[in-house]
Amino acid sequence: MMKLVGRNLSPYTRRVAVAMTLLDVPHAREYLSVTADPDRGLELNPVGRVPVLELEDGERLIESAAILDYLMELVGPAKSLVPAHGKPRRDCIQLMAIGSGVLDKAVNAVYELRRRPADKVHEPWRQHLLRQASGGLAALDARAAAAKNGHWLLSEQISLADVTAAVTVTFLRVMVPELVTDGLYPALYALTGKAESLPAFQAHPLEKP
Repeated sequence: MMKLVGRNLSPYTRRVAVAMTLLDVPHAREYLSVTADPDRGLELNPVGRVPVLELEDGERLIESAAILDYLMELVGPAKSLVPAHGKPRRDCIQLMAIGSGVLDKAVNAVYELRRRPADKVHEPWRQHLLRQASGGLAALDARAAAAKNGHWLLSEQISLADVTAAVTVTFLRVMVPELVTDGLYPALYALTGKAESLPAFQAHPLEKP
């Protein structure tokens, strides 16, 4: 059986875990914090990050985008959470890029506060990161608002764009709540609530920091 390594506090790990459950891909888990156990992180991944997906033959895949690409190939086009071709595929990949870009900026903003001594925090830089993240959230909210009633970002079927968007918002509500204050992105919040009600999301809840 494949093994997914990483805590659900990592939104990158969590989106892989949710996707694997949506796809009915059996897998075991190793809930690793690379901050608490950096040696184990480096043993699994040359750059010491999660997620890592260990295949049945021992091969290890790193980076959530690469892992997800492998999973979509594994299940085939009929079950894939990414459209097979054309504009729907481009749209999905672009929305995923926006969501993961928001996460990248938000995580860096978190590190600016939590990994530096208070007198070393560069607040103008942190605000720049938050502004970039806000731009991505506004774009996702606009796309969610444009979706047909009851539909996901691309169609009536959930996609990796939706998984990424929902995982992002849930992470931000805990780690950077100033980015997602009430009423700011109503369509995106509604999509997140819909996603988080699914069994695949509830099977992998966000861990407390």
